[in-house]
Amino acid sequence: MADIELSSQLLQDIQAAVQRQQPDADHDMVMQYLAAVMGYLVGSNSQFSAAQRTEFLDDLCAFARHVASDVVAQHQAPAQTQQESAFGYWDPKEN
Repeated sequence: MADIELSSQLLQDIQAAVQRQQPDADHDMVMQYLAAVMGYLVGSNSQFSAAQRTEFLDDLCAFARHVASDVVAQHQAPAQTQQESAFGYWDPKEN
């Protein structure tokens, strides 16, 4: 997979594009649209054999799982840091 960079602006733009298509789209529906677009693009690529399409979709799904795990870890890291810093000894520094 190529290196990609996600930004809050990109995510907002994608969500806005889906909501232009379907104004009542919630977060879950936005994800369904993204999955459908992925499937449509892979399915419409005539250069892929059936086996290549399946393999590519499997790779994309694994990549999505990896990104989701990274995001969860990033969100949990600040909470763990706060919990760890709440315990211990405090020694005042002399000036």
